Amino acid sequence: MLKQYVISALAVALFALNASAYDTKKAENLDAFYSHMTQKACADSKLFTTGEEVMKMFKEKAKFTLLDVRTAGENAVVSVSSQNAMHIPVKNLFEKANLDRLPTDQPIIIVCHSGTRATIVAMGLQQIGFGKVHVLKGGLVALAEANNPKNAPIK
Repeated sequence: MLKQYVISALAVALFALNASAYDTKKAENLDAFYSHMTQKACADSKLFTTGEEVMKMFKEKAKFTLLDVRTAGENAVVSVSSQNAMHIPVKNLFEKANLDRLPTDQPIIIVCHSGTRATIVAMGLQQIGFGKVHVLKGGLVALAEANNPKNAPIK
């Protein structure tokens, strides 16, 4: 009888441990964040911007930050040299010191090679309260394609 009680108590304890294996509060926050993401909402999202729109912002000398979240190695090969540009790799971005460097009073255009990492970063920044966050759709590839004599900011 005692053996059955001990086994039952261990089973219940093990089940209870597994039942609370995730952070309920974080799950609720993520549910609130993702629950509105229908196919239409994603298609209509203002999260994405194009290379042409960014080139226009450069040309008009708009206030914005182009946040490059690629690795240091990627940045060493091809980098964006503009006073608007800031390079903080994804792996370091969510450290307090780096978050404190980000502007809160102007748009932040996030860029990586193709846009995948930038999208993940944008969603993370939105979740912690950054409101003016956009993703350069297509990444540096799109920006390079948009950089032509018609769009180039330098005359």
